[in-house]
Amino acid sequence: MLDALDECEEQGTDTILQLLLSHASQLPFLRVLITSRLEPHISSVFTEARNLAKRVLHNIEASVIEEDLRLYIRSELGKILKRLKLGSIPDWTDGEINSLVEKSGKLFIYAATSIRFIGDARVQDPRGHLCLILDTQLTKESEVTAYSQLDSLHIGVLQNSLSDFNHKAIMKRFQMVVGSIVLLWQPLPLGLWAQFVQCTLDDVDTTLCHLRSVIIPPLALDEAPCIYHPSFCDFIMDPSRCSIPNFVIVAVPDQELRHVLQCLKLMETFLRQDIAGILDVSLLNSKVKGSEEKVRDALSVEVQYTCRYWALHLSCVELGEKRVVEALEGFSKWLLLMWIEAMSLIGSLSSAIVSIEGAHQWAMNSKCEVIVITLLDNARQFILAHCELIQESALQVYHSALAFTPYDTALYKTYSKDVKSCIRVLQGADAQWPQNLSTLISHSGAINSVAFLPDGLWLASGSDDCTLQLWDAISGQHIATLQGHSGTVESVAFSHNGLWLASGSWNHILHLWDVMLGTCIVTLQGHSGAVSSVAFSPDGQRLASASHDHTLCLWDPMLGMHIATLQGHSESVSSVAFSPDGLQLVSGSDDHTLCLWDAISGAHAATLTSHSKDVTSVAFSSDGLHLASGSHDETVCLRDAVLGVCIATLQGHSGFVVSVAFSPNGSWLASGSWDETICVWDAMSGTHIATLHGLSDAVNSVTFSPDSLWLASGTQDGALCLWNSMSGTPIPAPYAHSNSISSLALSPDGLLLASGSHDHTLHLWDVISGAHIATLEGHSGQVTSVAFSPDGVQLASGSYDNAVCLWDAKSARHITTLLGHHHEVTSVAFSPDGLRLASGSTDRNLCLWDPILGAHIATSYCSNLVKSVAFSPNGLQLASGSYGKTVYLLDAMSGAHIATLHGHSDWVTLVAFSPDGLWLVSGSFDHTVCIWDAISRVCIATLNVDSWNILDLAFSFDGHTLISQTSTNTFAWDLTSQPPQLVSSSILEALPPTISLSSLMWCMVGRWIQALDSEGHPVAHICYIPPHYSPWTGVQASSPLNQPRVAVGCGDGHVIIVDLQDHPFVQRLQHAETPYR
Repeated sequence: MLDALDECEEQGTDTILQLLLSHASQLPFLRVLITSRLEPHISSVFTEARNLAKRVLHNIEASVIEEDLRLYIRSELGKILKRLKLGSIPDWTDGEINSLVEKSGKLFIYAATSIRFIGDARVQDPRGHLCLILDTQLTKESEVTAYSQLDSLHIGVLQNSLSDFNHKAIMKRFQMVVGSIVLLWQPLPLGLWAQFVQCTLDDVDTTLCHLRSVIIPPLALDEAPCIYHPSFCDFIMDPSRCSIPNFVIVAVPDQELRHVLQCLKLMETFLRQDIAGILDVSLLNSKVKGSEEKVRDALSVEVQYTCRYWALHLSCVELGEKRVVEALEGFSKWLLLMWIEAMSLIGSLSSAIVSIEGAHQWAMNSKCEVIVITLLDNARQFILAHCELIQESALQVYHSALAFTPYDTALYKTYSKDVKSCIRVLQGADAQWPQNLSTLISHSGAINSVAFLPDGLWLASGSDDCTLQLWDAISGQHIATLQGHSGTVESVAFSHNGLWLASGSWNHILHLWDVMLGTCIVTLQGHSGAVSSVAFSPDGQRLASASHDHTLCLWDPMLGMHIATLQGHSESVSSVAFSPDGLQLVSGSDDHTLCLWDAISGAHAATLTSHSKDVTSVAFSSDGLHLASGSHDETVCLRDAVLGVCIATLQGHSGFVVSVAFSPNGSWLASGSWDETICVWDAMSGTHIATLHGLSDAVNSVTFSPDSLWLASGTQDGALCLWNSMSGTPIPAPYAHSNSISSLALSPDGLLLASGSHDHTLHLWDVISGAHIATLEGHSGQVTSVAFSPDGVQLASGSYDNAVCLWDAKSARHITTLLGHHHEVTSVAFSPDGLRLASGSTDRNLCLWDPILGAHIATSYCSNLVKSVAFSPNGLQLASGSYGKTVYLLDAMSGAHIATLHGHSDWVTLVAFSPDGLWLVSGSFDHTVCIWDAISRVCIATLNVDSWNILDLAFSFDGHTLISQTSTNTFAWDLTSQPPQLVSSSILEALPPTISLSSLMWCMVGRWIQALDSEGHPVAHICYIPPHYSPWTGVQASSPLNQPRVAVGCGDGHVIIVDLQDHPFVQRLQHAETPYR
């Protein structure tokens, strides 16, 4: 039985009901009785449920429950006489009992309240109180409601409790005591409550002594006064029900003023940094021994209440109240971070966002100082940006979270002066928070499609209201409405020169519009069903359309002529897209398939299957290497566009996925769903980055702006939303790459960091200061790999432009370009003596070069695309991983083939030798790492990892431990045991006695930079990289001049360099450290 469900907290109640009702049919021998007032969030679930018998008690005939009431009243009245030991008073008559039953009507709460009033032990006049109840008269007949009898009873109780309810002092005390009980958001123990509302215990006792029928009085200081039943709160806060004005409790500004001032005073008195005495900043909340006791001792019930509810009280205070403005200024300038820490410790961080938004709104409306308004707004951004971290570790508020707060914001400037963070972000921190979400509403029907003008200045939307709308994408101002369709507009697309706008409609036709004039210039007819999708070719010479008539059409937009009809699908075609080179066309259909077509001839090229339901949307990545599709099976499929194979199935939506779009910079893939969310994924790996909530209806369309900074979405309720494409995260730093980081490399002395990016450039960084040194430009394609020579003099880079570039690492001068490959160069590596440079390519060749002379030495054919190359420590062997599922071993001097190692069932993407050269390891898309004996070339172990996307393989300094990093996890393997054993991923509680700074390994585990000992055991959480820097694509660490630094490359183009010198964990090891080697 679930009784009084409406008295539970609203959040989660509807979910519990839905789960219960959805599984009720599977429990045939179980019956569940639920009682509740019909609050909206509960009644909506009841309305939709099928396997439910509903009874509204107010509609039950009074005669049905009269006997139950009579039995209850007779029994309870009898108990009163016995309890009060009033034997001289005659027993209750049937007339008295029947009269009380009649007064109660259908409400048991009336009877229960009456019994408590009659049996008040302090008064000891049960018959007199019964007479008061029976003599209570209703007001005018016209005012009779379902609660009239109960309201009259409450009035009688209140009138009897006060000697003079017109006396100012008495009523002031009543309002203060009863008002606080009613208005406080959570009951507080008597002692704390009296201090909080600033009244004496005598005031409490005097006020409540005659109100025991409606309020439960506390019997001890640690007990809380509370209301017997919510119906009394409903009555006393509603002037239309409580007919005596002096009794009405409202959230009057004076009363709430006392509450909020007391809240702010208590926080000022008790909040402090590390209030629970955790001390160790690397500990997660869940790992703190005795954390519950620490929090309970440090944060009393009263202070916890204050932290949770101060902003709700603030919302009821008169705007501009001077004392509150002054207190709020102090809170904003000194207490924000301490309050956020406290909210983390008490598990209420989610409500902190609501609180700070409410406080920010009050401060703006009160015209507080700009600094106060700005700090509160920054605090909202701070919580949103670092919510995941702060929930895990309260102390990281002052360290990772503050360190990664944009350095030009008021919050950072105010708090970084007085809070000594143990982490310094030398490079990669942002300057400002982004703009907030904006919503544009003008359509009267669902928005089915949105598209940006190629210059990003305008935005078009097509709707069920049969119109297209043009918008200023910067200001959000409405520009024009294009009318001409007689049916729903299903799809819109701009030509790549921005002159034309195409639209497809439910009425089977396409319109071409002059963008500047807003007029229809051509109408294209040829389909026999609704036109569901339109797309221009990159050169603007072709226009493709998909239709419910199972076909696609190709058109010449300049001539307005039909070119070809493409047939191949067996159901409605929902989406069409051109490849970036304009040579291919992809279509998605309700027949669950994608078709690839020759965009010039219209010939069918291939049919791709992977979805189990209708394919609703298709898109090519900007480089043409990836293909995405969304489906009614609630997934997104990410494919290799060249091979057609599915790389990853992206799961995260709980409704139809109806739209997918790649960002033009190649970093992100967005998917819109009928579950009212947008998911943002890493476009290369498919890793989930963020879920955008806050939409009020199903998402029908998503698209990125040409500069990738904005994401637009159209929803079923006609709202057009503009989001920052980085999901509410800061703008990249001035020297950050403009595209994903593909490779990081440290110079041998640890002083320089090189980063290669998909933006075609390399950057050099000073590891000590984090300063940007130089931008190296010379490639015309994505940079895939970078490597320093062993003496640190040269830097090599490989690129999609088929070339290897050599650079002077000290002067950042381009030395030479090595040409010899016919396709992308995927990997470069120097030999240990620096006399050889190896490069692997998708042309299936591995080239050896003399880096001193810039001369070609040899080319070895590997029969499959080469993905990775590595020299053995003695420089005699060269290993390469290939897309042929094999590892090749070559003679590093001549390039001669030595052996081919078979053991993987998918592409081999990484190879590495152990420091002693005895072992060779390889990582593959088949989710495994193979360990090979480098001498006998026999596979001695196969290790299973959780992902195909193995980002790095590295050995410990002694070669006894292997670290494998994937996009989702980090694994350490003990190679001294046979077979190799997985090292525990739990943080060690006690540090190994031999650990020193130079023996540490650093890796990314989730978003944490963790320190590992030489055996691969995690020993500390060091620094947390916020979600908007995701995904990380590489990690490098060094301790030049005994100053530990960790560098992280990110998919959004950020290069992060973090100084860990002041981290307590690092300082504990400093005494054991030797100079960097």
